[in-house]
Amino acid sequence: MLKQIFFALALFISAYPSIAQTKTGERIKGNIITSDGYAAENITVSLKNTTYGSITDSKGRFSFEAPSGNYTMIIYSIIAHRKEFSVIIKAGEINNFPDIKIDEDKHLLREVIVTGQFSPQSLRNSLYKVRLISQKQIQQKAATNIQDLLKTEIGFRMSNDMALGETDVELMGMSGNNVKVLIDGVPLIDRSSTKQSLSQIDINTVEQIEIVDGPMSVIYGTDALAGVINIITKKGSLSEGEKRLSLSAKIQEESVGDEYNLATDKGSHTQSASGNYSLKNGFQVGANFTHNDFGGWQGDSTGRKKQWQPKEQYLLGGKLGYTKKNYDVSYRLDFLNENILTMQDVNSVTNSTSDKEFIVDRYTHQLQGNWALNNQLSFTAAGSYQTYHRRTRTTIINLSTGKKELSLESGAQDVAEYSAWFGRVAALWKPSSKLSFQPGVEYQLSQGEGDRIDKKHQINNTALFLSAEYLPFTWFTIRPGVRSSFNSAYDAPWAIPSLNLKFNLDAKTDLRLSYGRGFRAPTLQELYYSFHDSNHNIDGNPDLKSEYSNSYMASLTVRPIHTENIRLTSSLSAFYNDFRDKISLLASYTTDGYYTYYNIDKYKTQGLTVENSLKWKSLSVGLNLSYVGRYNSYSESEDYKDMNMSKFRYSPELSVNTTYDWKKVATFSFFYKYTGKRHEYTLDDDELKLEGLSAFNWADFTVSRALYKYIDIQVGVKNIFDITTVRNTTASSGAHSTSNGVNQLGSGRSYFVGLAFNY
Repeated sequence: MLKQIFFALALFISAYPSIAQTKTGERIKGNIITSDGYAAENITVSLKNTTYGSITDSKGRFSFEAPSGNYTMIIYSIIAHRKEFSVIIKAGEINNFPDIKIDEDKHLLREVIVTGQFSPQSLRNSLYKVRLISQKQIQQKAATNIQDLLKTEIGFRMSNDMALGETDVELMGMSGNNVKVLIDGVPLIDRSSTKQSLSQIDINTVEQIEIVDGPMSVIYGTDALAGVINIITKKGSLSEGEKRLSLSAKIQEESVGDEYNLATDKGSHTQSASGNYSLKNGFQVGANFTHNDFGGWQGDSTGRKKQWQPKEQYLLGGKLGYTKKNYDVSYRLDFLNENILTMQDVNSVTNSTSDKEFIVDRYTHQLQGNWALNNQLSFTAAGSYQTYHRRTRTTIINLSTGKKELSLESGAQDVAEYSAWFGRVAALWKPSSKLSFQPGVEYQLSQGEGDRIDKKHQINNTALFLSAEYLPFTWFTIRPGVRSSFNSAYDAPWAIPSLNLKFNLDAKTDLRLSYGRGFRAPTLQELYYSFHDSNHNIDGNPDLKSEYSNSYMASLTVRPIHTENIRLTSSLSAFYNDFRDKISLLASYTTDGYYTYYNIDKYKTQGLTVENSLKWKSLSVGLNLSYVGRYNSYSESEDYKDMNMSKFRYSPELSVNTTYDWKKVATFSFFYKYTGKRHEYTLDDDELKLEGLSAFNWADFTVSRALYKYIDIQVGVKNIFDITTVRNTTASSGAHSTSNGVNQLGSGRSYFVGLAFNY
């Protein structure tokens, strides 16, 4: 702990000279427009060989201060087009540079990311390989939650728990707690290892989604071994001096397989509305509401019980913001109420049945702020308080009398409560035009209690992190980083390092190399879980250690064609991840019939990803391929040689995304993904077996058209190949449930129609 305190003091001392140097200069302002005449936002404007500069706002405006004198002004466009010209900064007056034109169109300028960046960056200038799902793509897919949006994205796999009505997500061969889910950079709490939070976010409030493959532990801490999913919400207008009102509403009706009733019961029904108002004095207020009603899916079931459980959600949110010239602050509150209903078949002997409900209430408070003290020093801060309350309620129904009463069976009634405090403060210090530092401190307190946790427990974690970015040459950038943690419940790592390198080989080619040491802390559930009934005997393990990984990635991006009408981008990526002390639920070493969490030895993933993007006039095509191999400790057995299999089991994926904007007719979008078979080595009755999931195809098609100035209509078909299940040959024994030889993937082909109003 003394070392960490010393480290924090060193960071402050290093930043103090810039804090003291608050010298002001002459005011410089202007605006930048695109080649097609639109405002150019998120463009970097700077004075060459100085630290003076700014980034344009949503109106293309920039403003900063610098001493008077002769300079060279540099304008960086989104794909790194560079424009330089001489300027004279005069003393005692406002230096105005209006209508500076850059050679870019408005659509590419929106491809700006914030995940892992010192400040907002273009995709090309990012040191990390980041995938972006834009607002336009979200609308085209007509998804009602984040998980549905990710189904056709390369590298993602979904698995459904039909007993609980929850879906888990896998990225780069790792799932559950190894994938970090953020909303505006703040981590979301989950009840268990599955990322059910992805289905509990109002997708209508999402501006874009940024995905980083590989460990991001230096910046975001625990859980970020496989990667980060950062959900960026809509901010509205945050420019001082503007007055703006925006309103939107949406209704979407969708069949579930061949089951549908208008607006109620069978099918999927979504209604949403939101509004945002910005005042000229810098204040902003907004609110949003969404209702999702999924009627479930009967499928092959003939009784009351359904293959997919009905689920109803109410999502409400509100935000307040205030913006001035050099700072902004905002508060956001989101609330979720969710009810998943599991209906049981009728007991013919007693003429009774039962309903089990999983009722969730989730509150998420967020406070965000940014403060630019001067051109060399700025601060960002984020704070959050989250509560998650989940109740299991089982009701016995007497069909003869209609009487309902709560079940008294063990485990039939259950309550789990989790809460988390989170805070992060980071500084950005630029002592020169070639060197930047980002020191920061982070604190998180997690608490949990309930019928399935042994007593009430909490975990405190404090972390210090430091990253630096150095540009020794215009074509080369290096960013080292380190994170140090102190935890109240486990032996946290003293130092987690990372190193990222970026080479601009020429105007059309970029090379990225990275190394990251990742770690994942054991969760409250893994440490203190306690669940015992007639079907379960599961205990946590307070002696668990953190998971670790060493990860390596290389990515080459080429832009062979870049003209006004045609843009072709291709990238080839390779990765290797070596995980140690992986936490898994296994049969108890000491007690027969019991299960507990242990640190197992080895798990590795490696693979290749090829991504291609073509934009030709009104046509956009994405063609992506991945080939991911997995290795576990069982692979070391000599038996694998007899099975004619390598130690790594490889699984392919192929995705095709196509959009054509036929301006006088409509916009047509097609999303396809092939997911290859995936096999793992497992032990079944001390016998080594190679088992897993079969391959399948998934495709969606949508058509969108503007009816009037503010109204759009959208129709389409999802799950074109009518997928419901995929063959599963995994061993049937386990701690939670048994396998019937298939995994539920979908509820069959469905059709939808939606109306959207945007003002």
